[in-house]
Amino acid sequence: MVYRPKTVYVSAVVIYFIIVGEVAASIFYSSAKAILVAATWGLFLGTCAYLLFLRPKVTFGDEGIIITNPLQTIQVGWHRIESIEVKYTMSVVVGGKSIHAWGAPAPSRYHSRSVHPSEIRGMGIGGTGQIRPGDSPRSDSGAAAYFARTYLENFRNGKLRGCESDIAINYIGGAVAIASLVLALTFYVLGF
Repeated sequence: MVYRPKTVYVSAVVIYFIIVGEVAASIFYSSAKAILVAATWGLFLGTCAYLLFLRPKVTFGDEGIIITNPLQTIQVGWHRIESIEVKYTMSVVVGGKSIHAWGAPAPSRYHSRSVHPSEIRGMGIGGTGQIRPGDSPRSDSGAAAYFARTYLENFRNGKLRGCESDIAINYIGGAVAIASLVLALTFYVLGF
């Protein structure tokens, strides 16, 4: 199961629409140099929009969790996860270190005021009647944490087995972002 907030698609579409509009305007109303500069900046901003909005996600599986962040993909087996936290984002604690999921951000601190107690029944969240904003089932971090806690509980009950852990770096995304920024800054410095 893949978890990704729905709002990221709207944000990405708006950003890409603005980028295409700016490049199209430079094609119709500017010189070849200006078109080259606009296309380079568009490539940089489009790459950043992809890395920040479309790439982050959390994938839940029977053997473990895969946290895909802008420049890293981290796979962790359920047997290595100590706990699941939801302070700034949903995160898993492995070996005392927190691995944050960019694809499951926590809401503002005022969000918990709008949560009705009936919404959190059966979620395994403390019985104090108050929850942290990140635990809200209507927040991205709360929904992802609920799925992760469910899978972790099933693993601890012996219904699942863990997978190997791994970290993969997104060299291509980082290289495209850095190269397009360097190229755009070079055009700027050269006075294009």
